[in-house]
Amino acid sequence: MKTKYVGRFGCALVLAILLTGCSKGVKGTYACKGGMFLKSVTLGSDDQALVTGNVFGMIQQKTGTYKVDGDNVVITVNGDSTRFAFKDKTLDGGPMVGTCTAQ
Repeated sequence: MKTKYVGRFGCALVLAILLTGCSKGVKGTYACKGGMFLKSVTLGSDDQALVTGNVFGMIQQKTGTYKVDGDNVVITVNGDSTRFAFKDKTLDGGPMVGTCTAQ
């Protein structure tokens, strides 16, 4: 009887580990290129975003939040939101914003 429960627990544990490994984690630091201002983006585990940009030759950092919406990541800083397509550890904001690749 006890073996039956241990087997079920083991199967549930393996399933949980597999599902966690398949999730699309976006957390991490991304180096950006191709856009006008964006240099890097750091997405934290608490839905916090740190955005670094070059504005008229001056490096500026702003904090904001991010939200994962399907295959998109929406970063909001000072009330302004930018949508990035997330694929293969790359955030693609289009030609004006550029692409950011996980480091």
